Amino acid sequence: MTERPLKVLISNDDGPPSREESPFILPFIEHLESLGWVVKVCLPSSQKSWISKSFMIKDHIDVTYYHRETRETSYHRRDPSDFVLLSGTPATCVNIALNYIFKDEEFDLVIGGPNFGRNTSSVYTLSSGTIGAALEAVVCNQKALALSFAIFSRDFGRKEIEGACEMAVDVIKQLHQVNQWPENGLFNINIPLSVEKRPVYLTQFHKMHYGRLFKPLDDKYKKSGSEKSTTTIITNPTATGTKEEESPEYAARKEAEGQESGRLVFHFAPDYKSIVFPTDAPEGTDAWAMHKRYVSVTPMVASYEIAQTTTDYGFNTVNNNKL
Repeated sequence: MTERPLKVLISNDDGPPSREESPFILPFIEHLESLGWVVKVCLPSSQKSWISKSFMIKDHIDVTYYHRETRETSYHRRDPSDFVLLSGTPATCVNIALNYIFKDEEFDLVIGGPNFGRNTSSVYTLSSGTIGAALEAVVCNQKALALSFAIFSRDFGRKEIEGACEMAVDVIKQLHQVNQWPENGLFNINIPLSVEKRPVYLTQFHKMHYGRLFKPLDDKYKKSGSEKSTTTIITNPTATGTKEEESPEYAARKEAEGQESGRLVFHFAPDYKSIVFPTDAPEGTDAWAMHKRYVSVTPMVASYEIAQTTTDYGFNTVNNNKL
């Protein structure tokens, strides 16, 4: 029996194709299209990581188009293969795509990702815009999954990306064939960047905590421009330890936007090493699987879990005091 090509809607939180921030989205889409899959794309117009399933309800959402051949964006569609870009969150993209842009399409699956870096453990699950896109699809009554490609070295190329795409398709096809989606749920899939096929494990979320996520900006920019700032900014928050020196343009914009010397201003600067590489991940968890460079597939529910407890919190006392 010949497998029917799937029709999928794809969004992400890394934005349109970019070598620095979104290197996986275009190769993944091209890989699916080479298999005959019908792919519709609606992406945030800029980086929207760590934004979960949020909506900016005061914002008006602009629509632009990414032209794959020229890698340019414009307000007008030039070709049916152009990607739709929205100036909103990943969840916004999915909602507008399903209810307006592609409202007449019937999708087999909505895919969030592939994310630039892993989305494992509870801290990423609650924060990821990639997972947020898939969560929004579930709330819109669609089958969905979140897909992330885990990076173990900055020295990766087309072969590693292609290997991850092939493993992702193997897992997606298997899930679609079995067709046992969690009730009101989705799957969170993490794939190691690897040329070789890796074992696939059904996992649970590793529960962990974090501390500081922000740092005060160290404003050493000289107004004369004669000295280069030593302030560092994270250009790819998903990849561990990737930094670059602050450019004169960034420093000038910072000053123009009111971040002059003497003001307290914070920027996003987590300790990624402790988050990405936990040392205490139990066997069977997604973080354990990534440590072993296995493929992790975690079934999850599009809801905050209700805590099971037998504790009597004594609310009868509160009620009696009010009577």
